[in-house]
Amino acid sequence: MTSHVKESDVATASLTTGTIDKVEITTFTVDIKDFARNYKSNVIGGSMVYTPGAVYTRPVLMARIFTSDGLVGEYANFATTGSVDQAIIAAKVAVGNRWHERELIWRTARRAGRPGNSYGLSFVDNALWDLAGKAYNASLSQLLGGFRETIPAYASCHNGDRLDNLPSKEAVVDFFLGLKEKGWKGFKMHSWHEGNKWEEAENVAYMREKLGERTELMLDPACVFDSISDAIFVGKACEEAGFRWFEDPLRPLGVGIHQHKALREALNIPILQTEHVTGPEAKADFLIAGGTDILRADAHYDLGVTGCLKTIRFAESLGVSVEMHGPSPVHRHLVAAMQSTTMYECANVSPAMDNPSPEIYSCGYSDNVNSIGKDGTLTVPNRPGIGVEYDAELIKRNHQTTEVITAG
Repeated sequence: MTSHVKESDVATASLTTGTIDKVEITTFTVDIKDFARNYKSNVIGGSMVYTPGAVYTRPVLMARIFTSDGLVGEYANFATTGSVDQAIIAAKVAVGNRWHERELIWRTARRAGRPGNSYGLSFVDNALWDLAGKAYNASLSQLLGGFRETIPAYASCHNGDRLDNLPSKEAVVDFFLGLKEKGWKGFKMHSWHEGNKWEEAENVAYMREKLGERTELMLDPACVFDSISDAIFVGKACEEAGFRWFEDPLRPLGVGIHQHKALREALNIPILQTEHVTGPEAKADFLIAGGTDILRADAHYDLGVTGCLKTIRFAESLGVSVEMHGPSPVHRHLVAAMQSTTMYECANVSPAMDNPSPEIYSCGYSDNVNSIGKDGTLTVPNRPGIGVEYDAELIKRNHQTTEVITAG
């Protein structure tokens, strides 16, 4: 077969890719009513919990990238710990490089951000992918070869509390039944912080009894059990109730391969780990060593779209699924482009919170529980890049800081 593309044309096209002239790292805030972080309880340990009358002012990080050929890529979401300083480091690496050189920027910024995991690089990398989509007039999922326009989703509730938000198994099921009427077909419970194995096992059985046999159910204790024996006890309940998976049961953080391998060997239910095991290499090691059956990835923890793709492609070659952690338009694109059919997580929702994502969009994008389709799916943004627009007035009104990094 004869190619109709001349080598000279390819060379010319590659030279037309502009350089990154400027990166802006901006922080602003959004207010979350009736929630606060509780640092006074060693059981809750700083988690964001239902607190009637409180207002939690939560920081949002935005990365905006400007190029010599007039393109702009941007991404914003809740700021993770240490991400602002790390994003500035990643921005300093990015400026002066051509905008398509994501892999070069990614590997250099990782090294520049030592010794920690560069959560801030995640935001810069996501913005670079947004820019690429806009340059090629393609959505992110189209760039990745995605073939789904809608994706199956499940509702994932907050950790249970004792303040009339999700205080009992009856309250949990009542909440999920209300969501089921809206179209949701899958539900994940985050456990009560106390980690009482009897309460947890009873809740598992009650969820299955009341929500029905053909409902996808999952349990994520969010690292509340002090002993592997308690985790196995509750895992057995999940196994008997036919849950889809059992996730992150052990204190303090869910990063130990040995203990999770022992957990896997004691149960006949898929174990899902690595939400807190960041980066593609560490996730690969965790899986190969037998610590999990299913992997977690997050475009805010795992070094952006580029980092997530490395984990996804590695896992696919072994026939292993990757579940994206939490809501984000980027995660919708990644789920849409995966080989296997996974489920999009709308976390954390409750009677007191119907939209877990920052309300920062002006384009209609939303993770509100009322946005679910009757078939249990959510739509994938189809405009160029990540496919969302941000509320400029809100950003201006709640602006905190902006660091401008230039190539000069």
